[in-house]
Order: sequence, then structure tokens, then C-alpha cells
Amino acid sequence: MKLISKGMLGVVAGFVGMLAMAGTAPAQDPFSAVYVMSDNLGDMGFNDNAKTGFDRAQKDGVRTRLLQASPTDPQLWRQNLEAVSNSGEWNVIFTGPNMHDNLAAVAPQHPDQKYVFFDDQLDLPNVLSVKYAQNEGSYLAGVLAAVAATDKASFPLSSGEPKIAVVAGMDLPVIQDFIVGFKQGAATVVPDIQVQVIFIGNFNDAQKAYDLTKTAIENGANVVYNVAGPAGLGILKGAADANKYAIGVDSDQNGLHPKNVLASMLKQIGNSIYDSIGQVRAGKAEFGKLKIYGLANDGVGLVYNDALVPAAVKEKVDAAKAKVVGGQLKVETAFK
Repeated sequence: MKLISKGMLGVVAGFVGMLAMAGTAPAQDPFSAVYVMSDNLGDMGFNDNAKTGFDRAQKDGVRTRLLQASPTDPQLWRQNLEAVSNSGEWNVIFTGPNMHDNLAAVAPQHPDQKYVFFDDQLDLPNVLSVKYAQNEGSYLAGVLAAVAATDKASFPLSSGEPKIAVVAGMDLPVIQDFIVGFKQGAATVVPDIQVQVIFIGNFNDAQKAYDLTKTAIENGANVVYNVAGPAGLGILKGAADANKYAIGVDSDQNGLHPKNVLASMLKQIGNSIYDSIGQVRAGKAEFGKLKIYGLANDGVGLVYNDALVPAAVKEKVDAAKAKVVGGQLKVETAFK
């Protein structure tokens, strides 16, 4: 048997060493994005819609994490935001509703950290603000609500009277933007339509939302527009139990009560999150600026319950959308 020479042993050892180094070299960390929440998943609306964007990014190889928190524990919201900012492990940190003051305090302390602040605005050089033209989507919801309230032949659960309602979480500018658009849309169909506006006082009390919805219906509302976040599940159930119509919000809520929910006004939060992650990865995100998602770029829209809304009514609503997108009609806003 011929022995391997010392020279060959050196070559083999060097080759094995190279293989070992190649095998143990740390892989480059994937792009990472974290969402610091002021609430929990499972709302069938805003947060669940947001999650769809992170799920899509995860399929593209992005490392994601969603930090849930009790809606009644603002101290934890701040702690979570500080923790992920101090860690330095996230390429971009997302946060949203109820986090304005927290982000305003934390972001300046981390000038190299990138943040995306959605459904609100903060003018800082390392923050990309994302807002939605909920007034435009609500305009379409108002058109549909007015038609459904007054066209008893097509919508047999209605009395035919021009009475509709909005049950909303809190009296905030962003919520007023929903209401302004909804009223304008309804008035284009029935100029003297009556629109009740009722505030719950929070976004989490589904029982109170249920009770207020029943009150609105007892006062004559044929259609109730849900603008209440997690509490909105009570609105939809209240309308269903009273055998009247409702319009959902944020996510597609049509299937929750398919005999009563006419449509849902989508705020395409998931789409905007996925889009923002792509922009940050590509180095094209415009930090320090505001990006708005509306009807023209599919940031908001109306998804119909096909079993309840006839084609002719859809055409009427879609014609209203075309006027907004085409610039022939300007939807009013609560923001100056």
C-alpha cells in the first residue's frame, strides 16, 4: 500500500479546512421587518388585513415578526417599540394606530433605524408615513348605502325610507374622514338622506357597538356602516340580528353575516405594507414623506357581497368610482 506523502496531506488538510470554513460561514441575514401593534390579531379587520402584507413578504424570504399587545396596555406598546429599536436587528419597523406619541419619542433616538408609520403621519427623516383615502372608499359605501336604503325591490330588508347610519369607534380626524366621504356619497343618490352618526367611545367594546347599532336601527336606519375596528364585529351582528343591512370595513367582512353584510370598504393595509417593504428593500422608499393609497392605486375599495348586490347597483357604484379616479369628482375630506 502506498502512503500519502506529507505534501499531499497538507493539500488535503487545506482543502478540508476550506470546506469546513465554507460550511460554518454565517449566512447573510435576510431582510427583516417587525410590526409593533397596539392591539391583537383576530379583529377580522385592520390588524388581520395588515398581517396579510407580512405573510406575503415572508413568502419572499423576509423575516417578519408581529408584536401583539393588549389595547388597554399603552405602556407595553412603548416598551415593545423601544425594545425592537434598541435591538438593531430589524431593517424596518412598522407601527400604526395609537402609536403617534410613542414613535415621535423613540424614532429621533434611533436616526439610523427606518420606520414605516401607517394610517397616520409623522414628519421625521427616518419615518415613511402611509395614509389611506378612506374618504374615497367611504364615498362608494355611501352610494351603496343610499341605494340599498331606498330601493326596496332590490333590497327587501329595507323599509324604503332614506335613513342610514354610521356607528364609529371614536371621534377622531381619521374617523371623521370616513364619515365625511360616506355622507357625501349617500347625498349624491338621495340629497336629503338622513345619516345618524353614533360614537362608541372606543374601538374594542363590541357589546356597546351591538347595542348602539340596535338603537340606530330602531331609529329607522336601514343600513349601518361599521367604522369601529374590533368593536365593529358587534355592529355587524347587531344589524344581522335586527335583520337589516350593514357594510363592513378594513377587511372583507361579507362572510361574517352573508345575509346582511352588503359589502366591505377595504383599506388595503396589507397591500401597502407589502409594497412598503419592497420599496425599503430596493432603496426606493421616500423616508420623511407621506404616501397616500386611494381609489386610483387600489389603496381602498369596495368588495361586494354578490348574493345581495345586483349587477345594476354595482354598475352605479362603479360609475361613481370612475368619476373619482378620473378627477371629475372630488371627495371631501376631514383633513385640511
